[in-house]
Amino acid sequence: MIEDVKDWVRARAGKVLVCSTGTLLALSLLSLAPALLADGSADADAKADQLIVQLQGKQEDAQAALETKHARLLAALPGMDAERADRDRAAARSVLLSLTDSSAASRTVKETQAALDARYGFLGTSSRTLTEFIPEWMAATGAGKGAGTAYQLADFDVDVAAVKGLDYSYIGVARLDPVSADGKSTAKSEYVVFTFATGQDGTVASFEAYRASGRTRDQLAAQRPPASASPADTASPGPSHSG
Repeated sequence: MIEDVKDWVRARAGKVLVCSTGTLLALSLLSLAPALLADGSADADAKADQLIVQLQGKQEDAQAALETKHARLLAALPGMDAERADRDRAAARSVLLSLTDSSAASRTVKETQAALDARYGFLGTSSRTLTEFIPEWMAATGAGKGAGTAYQLADFDVDVAAVKGLDYSYIGVARLDPVSADGKSTAKSEYVVFTFATGQDGTVASFEAYRASGRTRDQLAAQRPPASASPADTASPGPSHSG
């Protein structure tokens, strides 16, 4: 029902504004009509032109004020813009991939921090993502030492944490699986917990990432449903192992 109310208000916003400002203009003209009729025709015409200019200015001011109130009304209505949330998730996914791509980078930690700081305005020198996550992530994945591990995004789950007017905040978790040219990487999957917020214009306002500890990673991995065997896995079975 809330979404229906918001849609109704949006669809009729123009009519509401036109009717309101038109009413104000009509009332102003009616109140000034006796004064105009009392003067001679020449003076009345001159005064009428002057008053029309003044009233048009007042009409524009009134319309601007009503548009501002209308925007505030929509922002105050509860509910969430589903399309906006989808765009926010896509933006967060892009940021996360930029951060985790550092696992296979040849740059040093300092160079990576500087590059990310220059790319994203919401990541400052005091950002925990830069000062803690990046050094820990690169150290854990062997980046910057010539033996980094490449990861691909395997799972990306985001939930809305709060909606305050047009400001949205989210929390999510991502699973990244190691990849290698021969398909025999010995690295484990990594999990990254993250929070982010977007402003009224839909741009990312903040982003914080946390690498899951080994214990948390194992717990999350244990909750994963078993993957079904692919044809490639079953086409040429090797010798069985027990123990």
